[in-house]
Amino acid sequence: MNVCTYICIVKLEQAIQSNKFKNEVHKAGLNILYTAWWLKTVMSKELKEFGLTHEQYNVLRILKGKYPEQMCVRDVACRMIEKSSNVPRIIDRLEIKKLVKRSTSALDKRETVITLTQSGITILEASTIIVNKAMDGLMEINNQEATTLNQLLEKVRTTEG
Repeated sequence: MNVCTYICIVKLEQAIQSNKFKNEVHKAGLNILYTAWWLKTVMSKELKEFGLTHEQYNVLRILKGKYPEQMCVRDVACRMIEKSSNVPRIIDRLEIKKLVKRSTSALDKRETVITLTQSGITILEASTIIVNKAMDGLMEINNQEATTLNQLLEKVRTTEG
């Protein structure tokens, strides 16, 4: 049994080898962090097959949402899941792989804009099939449970600023 499979089937207490929590709310917070780490680990393993990091995949998806329009680096950064990501560096790596094209904005010469290349679209489509398949296999909840979970997670983030 590999680590990812083991993590999937254990309760939080087993995974972190502790059952001492201040209360259920604190346990839920830790459970969210642990589950996010677990999902990212599994997704990163799937994306590695395509030579992509989780952050690079996120940038490609963001650019695909605006394609064929270009996006400035600042707007890409605002939409990232991980706000601490170094977007210019991620774009540098994607450009080296010829998955994105960087150019100067026609409207503001100080601004850099990015767009997907055909290779970027192709790798995004192929990797998304694998990521979606993995997610379908991981998420052992139905649509109603997912709706409830989404509402609860959004409630947790009401203080997000």
